[in-house]
Amino acid sequence: MQLGNHSIEIHMVNQNGAPLNVSVRVEVLTAGGMRMAEAYSNREQGVADFEGFSDGVFQLRITAPDIETVTQTFEITATEATHREYVRVELKNLNPGSPASPGTDPTISAEDLSVPAKAREEFAKGMEAYARGEDKEAQQELERAVELYPSYVKAHNNLGVLYLKTGLKPKAATEFSKAVQFDPKFAPGYVNLAKVSISDGDLAAAEPQLKKALQVDPSAINAMVLLCSTEFARKEYSESLLTARHVHQLSQEPQYADTHLVAGEILVIQGKPHDAIADYQMFVTESPADPRVPKVKSLIERLSVK
Repeated sequence: MQLGNHSIEIHMVNQNGAPLNVSVRVEVLTAGGMRMAEAYSNREQGVADFEGFSDGVFQLRITAPDIETVTQTFEITATEATHREYVRVELKNLNPGSPASPGTDPTISAEDLSVPAKAREEFAKGMEAYARGEDKEAQQELERAVELYPSYVKAHNNLGVLYLKTGLKPKAATEFSKAVQFDPKFAPGYVNLAKVSISDGDLAAAEPQLKKALQVDPSAINAMVLLCSTEFARKEYSESLLTARHVHQLSQEPQYADTHLVAGEILVIQGKPHDAIADYQMFVTESPADPRVPKVKSLIERLSVK
């Protein structure tokens, strides 16, 4: 368990400079190669986050079935609160004998291909600035990108993320709304609109946005996890439990294990302690390094005697 005050953000892009849109395992190791922590990247933004590190020299390892393994060394200085690493990840060519024809590269969407080169260049500059922690410069570059190409979906979305980060929620909501206006099938835009509503305490408005995200992309697991907690907060226990089950069907990765805690609490409320034990045990199995595991194990013991 780390005891320091530094955060780490690992920003990953593909060969084209766009945020990596596949989930990968990211590990932080000691300089000697001992694993300290692991996380899985956010599929929409290509970012993995870590908390509680001291300053010093560390190693980074990024792995997944569809990428070339990346390892590199980095240093956290005593004066930086958040250390950011900007990493280019190479996707494997799964069919070496069948080179992709123009427009079929899975890392490039049809919308990307329609964006003028200058706008793409400004977008890339903005993402690089963001990865360096230069949020103001990133904002300016993304604003230029949408000026050059007003229907640039990803630029509107990422600009909204920057506005939201600085507390400019109305401006953030405007950008997210533009993203889904120009591409009604862009699930991250609906998720981000829901986050704005949640930050305002308006869970009733957030829920349909999350359901819309899942309607256009049933595999948008981050939307599903957020919907699970939103339904729980609104005491829609049957719906929340069903959503938790869908999350488990899609993934048993550690960052999604919290849905078992939600499911367990619902089952306790419903007077089903033995079913709750099963969910709590799945949390322990899927996320064994979580610092809450001892408390969950204690809860399992208490429920076992009921």
